[in-house]
Amino acid sequence: MFKRFFYEFLRWNLRFHGIWHLIHIIQDITLTTPNWGGVILHLYIIFIEILASFYIPKEHVHLKPIKSEVHEKCDD
Repeated sequence: MFKRFFYEFLRWNLRFHGIWHLIHIIQDITLTTPNWGGVILHLYIIFIEILASFYIPKEHVHLKPIKSEVHEKCDD
């Protein structure tokens, strides 16, 4: 039970951390001379964090807008 809550906590923290990188992207673009290297770096980090939040080991995820269903075996 603790493992399930820990994984859910970890997933949401990775997603929220990705949102903070979106703020950095906006800051990098709105400069007088845009920092495109920073934009590319933050997009890469967001991509990796969101993938990691969905692919935590040995679990199957059904993506839903608010709360994803996670289980080890899928009957669908």
